[in-house]
This record gives sequence, C-alpha cells and structure tokens, in this order.
Amino acid sequence: MITTREIGFHLPGLDLSLEIVANVEDLVTDPEDDDQIPYWAELWPAARGLAQYIWERIDFQGATVLELGAGLGLPGLVAALKGGVVTFSDYKKESLEMIARNVQRNGIQHADYLLADWRDFRCEKKFDWIIGSDVLYNPSLNPYVAAILERNLAEGGQLLFAHPSRPVTKKFLDEIKGSLGLQEEITIQVVTVQEPGVPEFNQGIDIHHLTK
Repeated sequence: MITTREIGFHLPGLDLSLEIVANVEDLVTDPEDDDQIPYWAELWPAARGLAQYIWERIDFQGATVLELGAGLGLPGLVAALKGGVVTFSDYKKESLEMIARNVQRNGIQHADYLLADWRDFRCEKKFDWIIGSDVLYNPSLNPYVAAILERNLAEGGQLLFAHPSRPVTKKFLDEIKGSLGLQEEITIQVVTVQEPGVPEFNQGIDIHHLTK
C-alpha cells in the first residue's frame, strides 16, 4: 500500500488537487536495478514546467495526446483540461492508478491508460501529439522512443518534450528533428509553481516543440 498526500498545483486560472506519493524512498526495493527505482513517483521540475507551458500556450481542441513515461501525469492532466483526449502511458501500474485517481478528483471526463514498456510498446494508434517531461535521459532507451515516435505520431503530428537542459536529450531531439523532418522551437520555461518545503528550481526548463 502506497502512502500518499495531497498538494495543490496552482497557476492563474488553474487550481489542481493532486494525490502524490508521501515518501518516494519507501518505494525503493532495489537501488541497483534502474527499472525498480521509482522515478515515476517524483513530481519533477520538468513536469511542472511542461504543465505550465501547456496551460499558458497550447489549446489541444479535441486532439489526441500520448504522454510517454507519464509518472504522476501532471502535463497530461493539464493537456486534458486544455481540450486534449489524453492517453497516459507508463510501465508502472502504480503510476497509472494514481493518475486515474487524479483524473477523477479534478473532474476530467475522459482519459485512457496504457501500461507499456518502451522496449515492448504494443500500441498501433497514432496520436496528434506526443509529449513527455524529462524522459529522454537514458541513451540506451532513447532508440526505443525513436521507434515509438516514428510509429505512433500521426501525419502532421506534433511533439512536446521538456527537460532540465540535458545534453543527451538535446542530441536525441536534434536527431529526431532530422529523421522526421520536423521544425523545432525551443523555449526556456521558468518554473513558477513551487511546493512548500521543496527547494526552488531556478535553472529553467527547456521546452522543445517540434512541428511539420
């Protein structure tokens, strides 16, 4: 049983109530096995930055959205509130279960859930948008993400990825931009939403918006 607590995520015109993991350290079972480290349970700065960017700049207007490595699903929740039909995907069922509770508690009418490992990603649906926050940090996994983007991004689809200025992520997205023939706009998103007791994040988040 995962112990949780409630926090608020607030922006001008947006008030979300989120159930999150109370103590992420409690979930660590094998620190030597990267697959077992509960990255999904942290509310990372990149997720906050991408959620803020989406709220301020993107109107999905019924478009289909796939969130890769959704974790706690904050960007996808905000995308749903901006009109997106969101599929939350992660390889941890605990992640999707918590997202489902937050979908319900914030009055989101429709969401889909996909339990899938990138290394065996069995989904044939194509999406208008594919988004992710700080998920492109592992060079050994990024080729699997590339295959997902090539297979699951609809014709004319768009990508939205956020990260704390990681060189490996920039390199991957530059390669994807070339292979998929996309144009790229990069924005530095200052994260203004902070949780009490959490150190302020001053670096800014890189937001890559890739379009045809």
